[in-house]
Amino acid sequence: MAKYTLDETRSLKILMNQLRAFKETARSILNNKDAAEHARYASFKDMACMYNDFEKQATAIMKISSVTYTFNTEKMPGFMNVLWPDAKRILEQVLIATEMLYANIEGNMDFVNDEFDNLENFVKSRLRTVIFSKPEKEIEIQNAIESLFLGRGMSKGTDYDRETGKVEFSGKEFIPDFIIPKLKLCIEVKLLREGKKSKVIEEISADITAYGKQYERQLFVVYDLGVIQNEIEFRRDIENISDVKVIIVKH
Repeated sequence: MAKYTLDETRSLKILMNQLRAFKETARSILNNKDAAEHARYASFKDMACMYNDFEKQATAIMKISSVTYTFNTEKMPGFMNVLWPDAKRILEQVLIATEMLYANIEGNMDFVNDEFDNLENFVKSRLRTVIFSKPEKEIEIQNAIESLFLGRGMSKGTDYDRETGKVEFSGKEFIPDFIIPKLKLCIEVKLLREGKKSKVIEEISADITAYGKQYERQLFVVYDLGVIQNEIEFRRDIENISDVKVIIVKH
């Protein structure tokens, strides 16, 4: 798995967003039943040129000689000099090449763990700012996290979901507070009050065992009402388990 700088990672993410839009455009042209066949694929050469530009950007950022093949647009006939089935075939090839380019970029990036880290840092840095009074129940913290997700442009039911993704383990049902399907991530919120430290640790341990059967990554958000004295010590044993992270937010 290749490692890239922050700027390179950002550039590749932008490129992937552009490629997603480009793929949708190509599909919409190919699937447009309202346009006549002889005119529908008029943009095939322009689309091939745009694809070549995307491929050139990818190879430059990834510092490799080639990601996938490119089209020889200099020898490609214009729309007035080609039959529409041939124009359609070229556009279909452009779409396939774009899918391959996207997959190659994604395969060279550790996007999932990168997004996991980004989400962790986002919640850790922003959660306290949206809680204005001392919470009495965990649902208050859950609501605050959901407001952060929505403010970040995430959509419920698509980018995240709440209180779904039930896991059955040892005769019990475990339902995570949030799930992020594309990251195979579940998020659990714990409100830590005086005298509840041992209980919360026990709950987290049980959750880790249960959720580990279904989710590759787990994030525990511990909202601390002045109980934890040593954050490193609190997190250490829990985070020894791979792909489990603990955020401690103090009120």
